[in-house]
Amino acid sequence: MAAGTLITGASGLIGTWVLHHWSDTGTTPMPVRHADVDLLAPGAAADLVARTTPAQVVHLAWSASGNADYRTSDDNDRWLTATLELVEAARSVGSAVWLTGTAVDDATDATDAYTRSKAGLKARLAPLIEASVVGWLRPYYVFDEARRRPALVDLAVTTRERGETLHLRSPHQHHDFVHASDVGRAIVASVTHGLTGEVPIGSGRLRSVADLVTRLDTPWSADQAELDTPPTHSGDVADTTRLAAVGWEPTRTEEFFTHG
Repeated sequence: MAAGTLITGASGLIGTWVLHHWSDTGTTPMPVRHADVDLLAPGAAADLVARTTPAQVVHLAWSASGNADYRTSDDNDRWLTATLELVEAARSVGSAVWLTGTAVDDATDATDAYTRSKAGLKARLAPLIEASVVGWLRPYYVFDEARRRPALVDLAVTTRERGETLHLRSPHQHHDFVHASDVGRAIVASVTHGLTGEVPIGSGRLRSVADLVTRLDTPWSADQAELDTPPTHSGDVADTTRLAAVGWEPTRTEEFFTHG
């Protein structure tokens, strides 16, 4: 009999926060970490589902954004294959499924392996997503100052600790930054309330790269050539209407940008 919720990538940036907030669901989590199961091994995903027969699967595992080469790693293509295997296995035992995309998973001209594989996965699963058979969780620009993620945050904190000035390539490029804690709560809310189909996760407002760095108390500068750098993937805002309807708000994000 299916029981519990299988959560892959449980030791990752978002997975850690999902487990932190999981008590709100009243259900039993079954966290899976890389140390427990290598989901990239052929057949491992299907075997995991067969052994646990979960009521729900929340698949967060992928190439970790904390790794310097995560955008170019060959593991991205392997994760695409493993995820499709996981989805097929989960549906075969009647498990509800939630997967994670990115803010740029609709790119048609992806130049890096990470974006290309995420976009490819979304395209392959489009019929299931559009029919709300599975949940496609779509975090925008996730950050966590305590975990020093993403690389920009780590660089800013390191620069501040050295008493130096950070030279920003695109200080006035705007993104929908959202704290990893809020993303974790949004995922918990999506599972709890059965939000399937596409679920954008962001703060619902744009802030500049300079805003983020300034809130980290890091002095920064940019020369004119850097200021003229064309923006990439800038200006998109998450439509959080569905999450707001179930009581979710980006509280940690607003606290960070308001109080620093």
